[in-house]
Amino acid sequence: MGLALSVLVALAACDPVETVFVDAGPLDGPMEVTCAERACTDVADSCCPAACNANDDIDCAAVCGNGTLEPGERCDPLGTCPTECPAQGCALFTLDQPGTCFAQCQPAGTQTVCQNGDGCCPSGCNANNDTDCTPACGNGAVESGETCDPLTSCPASCPQVGCQLRTLSGGGTCGATCTNAGMQTTCASGDGCCPSGCNANNDTDCQPGCGNGVIEAGETCDPLNTCPTACPAQGCQLRTLTGGGTCGAACTNAGMQTACANSDGCCPTGCNANNDNDCAPVCGNGTVESGETCDPNAPAGQNCQCAAEPFTCYRQTGTAASCNVRCHIPVGACGINGDNCCAFDGSGGCGSSSDAECQGTRWRTVEWPQIVDYTSTNCSIVRIYGINPGGSYLFTTCYPSGNPMPGGDPVISSVTDNLGNTYNVTNDDCTDTTALPYAVGFRCENQQGVRNMACASMSPGGFRARTGNVFYFDVRVCPYNAAAGGRGALHIWYNATSTPNPG
Repeated sequence: MGLALSVLVALAACDPVETVFVDAGPLDGPMEVTCAERACTDVADSCCPAACNANDDIDCAAVCGNGTLEPGERCDPLGTCPTECPAQGCALFTLDQPGTCFAQCQPAGTQTVCQNGDGCCPSGCNANNDTDCTPACGNGAVESGETCDPLTSCPASCPQVGCQLRTLSGGGTCGATCTNAGMQTTCASGDGCCPSGCNANNDTDCQPGCGNGVIEAGETCDPLNTCPTACPAQGCQLRTLTGGGTCGAACTNAGMQTACANSDGCCPTGCNANNDNDCAPVCGNGTVESGETCDPNAPAGQNCQCAAEPFTCYRQTGTAASCNVRCHIPVGACGINGDNCCAFDGSGGCGSSSDAECQGTRWRTVEWPQIVDYTSTNCSIVRIYGINPGGSYLFTTCYPSGNPMPGGDPVISSVTDNLGNTYNVTNDDCTDTTALPYAVGFRCENQQGVRNMACASMSPGGFRARTGNVFYFDVRVCPYNAAAGGRGALHIWYNATSTPNPG
């Protein structure tokens, strides 16, 4: 018993919890052994030596922290146990029994949030909102390296944009793109482009442009400096400017000119050559115009009708149909038979050899030998013989240049012949400068320089004596008024076979 007791005490000292009895031998019988002294066994002996654990001794319970992973434990020591459960790819995990050796990560579903750097690209995410996703053609998102997505949205061809030609690269992929390939230069309608040098006439894509040097739809002129800035009348057609200052500028008709105005190229109705130099004289329009002497439809005095000619050796020329009738035209040429005139042609006059109305060979003059005395109350009658029937005569108080000037204001009031014929041939003051006295250089002014002398007749060929037994004239010379009396010479011009004489 002594020995057995000492063994028991020793076991008790090693494992105060448990004391075990062992057989010491036949002599002494069973000995008492402590649990610590025993070996690890998988036989249940209710002892778990200190060096044993639940892995090699079924009597040992799993101990967290003994550094041994025993049944039921998921980790040991505790420092090796998980304290968090990060996602693995898109798999989510949650921590079970944290702070124990039974701690473990349990599946907790799948990641659905798009977030960068979690190693997961959930369904519905893409490289634009989750850097863990790889760009994928067909996911409906245009990602890095792509130009389009889905593929049906990608260009299959590249039509030009305006005048910019385009070409396709990466066709059939989500990287398909249209790139610039030069500019359109051909003038072609319907391509949306108006290249430089084209216009609305050869390319319907071009808009009419004022200043391009081409007249296009809606324009009347181009360039602008060829466009009208004013619209002068065209003949009598007035014109007005529309669209001035643009390439649509145009002259349009604006009625007819009605005003009579010189040098406008128009002769409106009612105008004539007198009030509008654009009008040509028109015979018969009732107006005497330039180049005309009369008009048959003009008022009296201008209507081509000549008054009865009181003097011989004047004639009428022209016709009313030509509006060139001239009245009282001096006969200045010989040989016009039937004009009852023996004209003075400026070089001695006509004679019987050149004009059938002449009796003498030429015109001559003689000064009456007696001075004619006409007083304020009396007239002088000068009887002149030697008159030839049919001879031509002219009496005048005008005088040759250089002779003394007469005074007063004499009037040859009448000429009658011995048969009582009166000759309406007198003209006071010799007003017609075509008369014979002027042709030979006579003067007709008195001492006061006033033309007061008289002519009978005042024609370039005098007048002709009646035929028959005519042999003298009575020439009556009177003062013009009470204060006009005086004295003067009387000159006789004649174209006859006899020289006039006092009888």
